[in-house]
Amino acid sequence: MTRPSLRFPARGDVRGLLRRRRDKTRRYLRPGVTLEALFDELNRRGVRYAVLRWFETLPSVGPGEDVDILVADEDLPHLRPFLRSYLVPLETQKFDVYSVGGLPGSDFLAVPYLTSEFASGLLDRAVLRRGRYRVPNDQDHFDSLAYHAVYHKGEKSGLPENAAAEPAAAQAEHDYAGVLGALAERLGLSVSVTLEGLDSYLADAGLRPPLDTLDKLSATNPWLRARLEKLWGPADAGMPGLAVFVLRERAQHLLGRLRTELAREGFEPLETVQLSGDRAQRVATGVRGGNWGQGPWPVGGGDPVAYVVAYDLSRSLGEQAAPANRLRVNDAKLAIRERLLASQEDGATFNPLHSSDDPRQALDYLALLDDPGIVTRMRRSIAEIREQMAFPYPLVEVLSSLQRRAVTAVVRHPEYGECVCKLFYPGSHRFLEREVRARTQFAALPEVPALLESGPNYLITRRYSDTGAHIRRTLPGLRHVQLTPRTSAAMARLARALHERGSYLLDLSTQNLLTDEVDGLKVIDWEFLQDFSGHRPLIDESPTVLGRADGEPDADMPVGASFSEGRGTLFRPLYTGVPRALLLRVPARVLPFLAEPGMVVLHGARLLRRAARRSAVRVRHGGKQSLKAALTVLLVRSD
Repeated sequence: MTRPSLRFPARGDVRGLLRRRRDKTRRYLRPGVTLEALFDELNRRGVRYAVLRWFETLPSVGPGEDVDILVADEDLPHLRPFLRSYLVPLETQKFDVYSVGGLPGSDFLAVPYLTSEFASGLLDRAVLRRGRYRVPNDQDHFDSLAYHAVYHKGEKSGLPENAAAEPAAAQAEHDYAGVLGALAERLGLSVSVTLEGLDSYLADAGLRPPLDTLDKLSATNPWLRARLEKLWGPADAGMPGLAVFVLRERAQHLLGRLRTELAREGFEPLETVQLSGDRAQRVATGVRGGNWGQGPWPVGGGDPVAYVVAYDLSRSLGEQAAPANRLRVNDAKLAIRERLLASQEDGATFNPLHSSDDPRQALDYLALLDDPGIVTRMRRSIAEIREQMAFPYPLVEVLSSLQRRAVTAVVRHPEYGECVCKLFYPGSHRFLEREVRARTQFAALPEVPALLESGPNYLITRRYSDTGAHIRRTLPGLRHVQLTPRTSAAMARLARALHERGSYLLDLSTQNLLTDEVDGLKVIDWEFLQDFSGHRPLIDESPTVLGRADGEPDADMPVGASFSEGRGTLFRPLYTGVPRALLLRVPARVLPFLAEPGMVVLHGARLLRRAARRSAVRVRHGGKQSLKAALTVLLVRSD
């Protein structure tokens, strides 16, 4: 008997134009290919796969039903000629394709469908049904269906929460209770076919996913979210601010850099733990669902090699400083990940860093170390930090800021009344020293705020108002503004004065300016006031002007700036209307005649570029919709 030919679609095939550039989990069988022919071809190629459930009636599939298939990572490309994602759904058989490692386009809520060890073992033990369809053996069928019902479906499975509860109100698409009950009887399992009963069974069998995976799955599973809180407690775990950052093998030489970057993001590194031997194996298995593969990156990051346990210093004052931000750790991780990669000389792109998402996950990560004293040590360290973070005078209100190095607030002083107190974190003493230095050694400069009082971890200045008189106009799409010529001239004078004294100020941006009705223009952030370490460059090349520290390898750099790129410096022509060199040398009385026309032109050019980009986006979107509609018509006609 000759096997049916499975030819690739022709180049000009309409369906080829409708394919998505990147496949998604939902895919469609190529027209003209039967289910029998597909599975015969997968078997001929030796593909490691298994149809996970509802396979009893194959090749017959109920109307509207999909086929759920698990595939080994390395065999995923073998499916592509026959199962693809399309811009317009086809009328062919639907598939949901999952890979063992949860590769992009074959994952479930950005995590692997099953834990890696379970999924790989299921494929190894798969059996051939009716000589054609690879399916789980009875034990794996029960375990994977229970896993799916509990962690993916929850109440939508139709299973009751426990033996005392009524069945779930949601109407299930399939008879999970009946199939699981029959399998349990055949296997001789004494299991309560309820959500709680099955979860306990899976946990005892070592098949419950790690907590970080469960957290992601709970986003669409309310029952699971409540179950996690019942078993693990609230997300803050009574230790708000605790986080664990996990360095991966390819970036192990960047451990010191990671600690530095954490401090730059406002985290205090509490303890570093090297991972080796059994400890490394437990972490590799118990974190990220055991999945340390390449993922969407060009190069794999490797296994975990170190923990850096850290504390989010913005939580040291509790809710009075700022409401909890559930994305705080994730945002810091992404920012640090980008800077770690930027430091790589070979330009390799990989995932160097993983992290817990909340304190509950952090404690779960720490439990894998088998170090009974580590949580006690973390509690003690956090308590010491919180004890130091106390305002010296009654708090009136916390002012909005990024809170990377300090918390700024209005306090009620017994002598000065309401004034501004900047309270610095432990480890940020050098920033306090710079602020105090600016207000003492450079106090004669009119743009320096007055110093009312300073202490071991704080300073107090007047509470200035801001009339906004330094702003000429706002810039659409930017937090920065265009400055009045008078303000630009004042900033040029300030840059020259600092330069003459052998100093520079990084992070001198339009956002750090205010104009008080009485005291005039002020620069409110002096944390990056530093001295030249060697030869002083020309004023045009000063870090104050460039926003980057060329020739100063030991300079303290603000987040968002690097030695090769300065961001936000207010000396950009877009903000002042004139080139830097001209601004630093032209007489102040002449500047308005040059600056205003330049700002108008650059402001107009920016508006035109934004309008052009928006128009291009609309045209592209409209074109895609029109093309999609036209191709859909062609597709229907071709059938």
